[in-house]
Amino acid sequence: MLKHKPLLCALSFLLVINILKAQNQIVGRYRKYFEEPREIVYLHVSKDVFLPEEEIWFKGYLYDQKNARPSKISKTINVGIYDSLGILKKEQLYYLNEGYFKGSVKIDSTFSHGRYFLKAKTNWMRNFDDGNSFLKEVWEVKSDFQAAEKPQNLKNLDFQFLPEGGNLVSGIKNIVGVKILDHMNMPLQLKNIKIVDERGEQLALMETNTLGLGKFEIVPKSDISYFAKVKIPSGEEVSIKIPKAYPKGVNLNVYDNPYKEEVLVQVQANDLALEEGDIKTNLVLHKDGEVISEPVLLSKNSKSYTTYFDKSKLMAGVNILTLFDEKDNPIEERQFFVWKGIGENRIETYVDYATRSNDSLEIVLTAKVAQPMGLSVSVLPKNTMAYHGNDNIYEQFYLRSYVKGDIQNVDYYFTNTDNKKKYEMDLLLLTQGWSRYNWHEIVNGKFQTAYKPVDGLNLYGFLNEKLNRESILIHKSIVHEPTEIHLSPEQDKFLVTNFYPIIGESIFFSKKDSRGKLSKLNMYARLSNNYFLKDEIDISGYEKVNIFNRGSSSIDGGDDDFELPELSTDEKIIALDNVIVTEQSKMEKDARNNLQVPRYLANKITVVDKELASTFGTVADLLRSKGYEIREDLQAYDGGSNEFISRFRIKSRRGGGVNMFLDDVLQPNLDVFYNMPLTQVESFYVDRLSRYMGTKAGHKETVYIFSRRSEELNLTPGQDFISGKSFTFKVDKGFEKQKEFYSPNFKSFTDSAFENFGLIHWEPLIWIDGNNNYKFKIPNYGYDKLKLVIEGMGEDGNLYSDIKILNAAKSD
Repeated sequence: MLKHKPLLCALSFLLVINILKAQNQIVGRYRKYFEEPREIVYLHVSKDVFLPEEEIWFKGYLYDQKNARPSKISKTINVGIYDSLGILKKEQLYYLNEGYFKGSVKIDSTFSHGRYFLKAKTNWMRNFDDGNSFLKEVWEVKSDFQAAEKPQNLKNLDFQFLPEGGNLVSGIKNIVGVKILDHMNMPLQLKNIKIVDERGEQLALMETNTLGLGKFEIVPKSDISYFAKVKIPSGEEVSIKIPKAYPKGVNLNVYDNPYKEEVLVQVQANDLALEEGDIKTNLVLHKDGEVISEPVLLSKNSKSYTTYFDKSKLMAGVNILTLFDEKDNPIEERQFFVWKGIGENRIETYVDYATRSNDSLEIVLTAKVAQPMGLSVSVLPKNTMAYHGNDNIYEQFYLRSYVKGDIQNVDYYFTNTDNKKKYEMDLLLLTQGWSRYNWHEIVNGKFQTAYKPVDGLNLYGFLNEKLNRESILIHKSIVHEPTEIHLSPEQDKFLVTNFYPIIGESIFFSKKDSRGKLSKLNMYARLSNNYFLKDEIDISGYEKVNIFNRGSSSIDGGDDDFELPELSTDEKIIALDNVIVTEQSKMEKDARNNLQVPRYLANKITVVDKELASTFGTVADLLRSKGYEIREDLQAYDGGSNEFISRFRIKSRRGGGVNMFLDDVLQPNLDVFYNMPLTQVESFYVDRLSRYMGTKAGHKETVYIFSRRSEELNLTPGQDFISGKSFTFKVDKGFEKQKEFYSPNFKSFTDSAFENFGLIHWEPLIWIDGNNNYKFKIPNYGYDKLKLVIEGMGEDGNLYSDIKILNAAKSD
């Protein structure tokens, strides 16, 4: 026997080499698959049930999954609303500001009673079929809505048996997860569930928790049937058959004790699987591109393999263990959760106090955070039926992008997290089965990115005339400052990228000659189309169930207290056509009668109107058009003196200095003109010979600036002079204009209708850092108890989600 020992060692060495080769191949392709970062989006929606004429308010959070930070990949996101059949009803575009955005969808007359689905997705997400987009079910109800309860039927139970790793294998130890749902697809807690064989012999006793989850251990035989038996309240015993075990196979078991710092992992094969020889497998632990791989060789002399993973060295959140056979086929998979501060060291955000006044309450949020955090807050009556808490930001970012199955009551796991809840999180993942990842796509290396992140839209312009040294001026719009485009004589089209037009606004294009005079441009324009959401989505996984919690009272259609808001549609329309000329005449008269304008300049000054202010923007731009050299720099000390050098510096065409007057006062330091907008200037005069300063001017030119005494000029596009001297492009498909929160005018804010379905306040743009407070006011509708739903994401990727009950009752 001894003379064969070198041969056996050589064979074993070759087996190990082959396993390592396959292992490196899997690791390499996995890392390649995750080279490109993934985005996840979550919408914090103000509530779940809405009434006619309300807005579906939401705050959006975009997350970089790999780097665990707010995503800066995409600047544009699409939000769609789908009807009860999954048909796209409306699609909207929004601008992302460093991973945050806000918006709303109006519940107008085109909405009928029933359920709808809110979906959010970036163009970059279209590359990844891993569920990182956001989909939420919302409801629109009318006054005749009735939330009827179905009678409880414990005979019609849904028992799901979910073996750890994926397969129930004969002859070796198996951990089997159990999930029990009632007739309404809700979790069901049951005790004294007996696991018995076909002879009635009890092998295990188990129970499910409040989330309908449990587990048991069994060593099954493939030729024997097994059952779960439980008594229902009627006294009748229900028996459910457990799926049969496979005759041969490999098992993957994970032991995640919340009290310990290590996760124990065991791989085991049964005798029948080893009859054909040794089994070569790879055990791969992975998450978001990070991967650890271990070769596992099982033989008749070594049927099981055990290893440990230090949780402190793993990435926080869902980690995935996948077992591969020698042909790189995934055969078993198990997910487990690494808390690593999640749920334990959460952001401490709480309501500090509320002060009562006659018509409002002041709410203060206090947070101790290492990095600034963006929050959104929904304020509802405590007994609301309009918010169910079926999803939150933790579920979307920490769970939804990894698991396939339905997750209920997700806020339970992340609220006041203790070792019991960590154990129950492991139960949840045990019953989830395989992750969302497509291993065929990963292992075969077929993944490619076909869609790029979108940064605004493209604006295309096409000229119908030749320009003769003129430039093209795109006037100031809602988002963009004025833009000047210079084309060569042979060019007849232009492109503006990263453009953010707002639906309903008009974009104006003018010709601008060398003297700054504007005239109408003969052209046409179009915008690129960034609407890509599917016209239809599959909503078959969303069962039509009662949207209200069991035991809640029904709303009777005949309830006289239930009132819908009465909204006035009258609008005050003001005709401006005959006002413009009068306004211009008055503007010029007022400028020349300005007491700060010396009488000898009254008829010489140039009045700054909207055209001039729109064309040049600032005092610096205006003076540059007059031939002056302008520099606007940061302040600096002048040598050893304590005086600042002015940030605003001006030279004449001859290289000399310039005397600058503001409201007839000579300015020794010109910082007052730094970035000064022309909307604040009423008139100006350029005196190149300094006639009126005489010898005091030295050899300098003189410029007089007179500030506006009334409000700044309103440069809202579409008014007076612009439309007459420009080509007008009306935006019908662009970005949504973000609305400020408002509440419909209900007849009563204290009746049962508003208490059940009303929204008191929506505060989407909270920014809090350090140990500071954030205060906001809400209407005082007389509710002593308020429910605050608070969610958010920090600059460091830290997440927050919680529900606070605020006592707003006035103390004696």
